Amino acid sequence: MTGIIAALKRDRGVGTLTGENGRTYVFRRNDLRDGWFHDLEEGATVSFEPKDRSGDLEATRVRLVRHS
Repeated sequence: MTGIIAALKRDRGVGTLTGENGRTYVFRRNDLRDGWFHDLEEGATVSFEPKDRSGDLEATRVRLVRHS
């Protein structure tokens, strides 16, 4: 699935993104593949694998597709 990074909390190493389905997913620094968390920007397009863990939507295997 693809999505757009909505917000980043660099000091906490977490972010949120909006998936192509319009839902919001949380991801963590260690979910990022092939890149560095500090290189991410709000508005950038990413690909990811969605996970639904006890009602919380999470993004794993996050990869930068293109910068904003």
